[in-house]
Amino acid sequence: MPAVKTGRFAVSKQYAGHGIGTRLMGAIKYSFTHGNKTGCRFIIVDAYQHAIQFYEKNGFEFSSSKDEGKDTRLMYFDLIMFRE
Repeated sequence: MPAVKTGRFAVSKQYAGHGIGTRLMGAIKYSFTHGNKTGCRFIIVDAYQHAIQFYEKNGFEFSSSKDEGKDTRLMYFDLIMFRE
C-alpha cells in the first residue's frame, strides 16, 4: 500500500504540550485526503519511545510487536480513517 513517511516531526520543547504538533499532524492528514493525487493510503513513522504517546493520541497504531523495546517503533495511520 502507498505510504508517506514522516521524519523528525517535532516542535520546540518550549511549545510542547500546546497542541501545535497535533494541529500540524491534522494539516498533514488533511493535505493527503483532500485534493491530493499522490494515492497515499498511510502515514508511517519510526516513533521514538518518548513520542509514542503523541502518535497514539493522534490515531497512529503499531505496525508490529517485533520492535518492542527498540529505540523506535514503526507506527502507521490509515488515512481512510481521517476521511470518514
